[in-house]
Amino acid sequence: EDDKPHNPMVNAGAIVVTSLIKQGVNNAEKFDYVMQFLNKMAGNEYVGFSNATFQSERESGDRNFAIGYYLKEKKCFPEGTDMVGILDFYFQLCSIEVTCESASVMAATLANGGFCPITGERVLSPEAVRNTLSLMHSCGMYDFSGQFAFHVGLPAKSGVAGGILLVVPNVMGMMCWSPPLDKMGNSVKGIHFCHDLVSLCNFHNYDNLRHFAKKLDPRREGGDQRLGPFITQVH
Repeated sequence: EDDKPHNPMVNAGAIVVTSLIKQGVNNAEKFDYVMQFLNKMAGNEYVGFSNATFQSERESGDRNFAIGYYLKEKKCFPEGTDMVGILDFYFQLCSIEVTCESASVMAATLANGGFCPITGERVLSPEAVRNTLSLMHSCGMYDFSGQFAFHVGLPAKSGVAGGILLVVPNVMGMMCWSPPLDKMGNSVKGIHFCHDLVSLCNFHNYDNLRHFAKKLDPRREGGDQRLGPFITQVH
């Protein structure tokens, strides 16, 4: 609609969102701003940067440059935007590193309504959390998003590095990492883990909390103890 991308979970939308961050300042200040924000999301757990990945993204970014020029032609960027500079910043953001531990805290911050569970600091507004989780639920798993929403029923975001960030709203956040990908660009073992999780626990958005007696409910008293063997297997 209006020749503008509406999905920030894929390249075109992500590039436009990148152009909206801290308009009017240089890329160094923008990058520092994003890193500070991610550190707050992660409760000051590890958030780093891979220069090797950045150089690779920049040198093999023909498709993203093509997308950038198309977006520029359709006037999707704010007026006066330096498209090449925005792509450089985008490649920097694509090169940010996290661990499973730090990313799981980010997921838990989303699950906790925008409050970081480690620091107790509010990082996101309730509206931002709701909108982010809605997008993750509807389009966070590339072309597999519809099937994932049907079978798993939880907001998630995958990446081509093999990670899946999974949010169980009001309960917990998790990060799975296993590099082998399927044809849609999602972690094969990560998908299997998410299926196993909702087959064991009543976390699917449309599981009935009263009548799914065969599934575990960690929300109930003693539920975490019954999850012991599963938690051991995860670790």
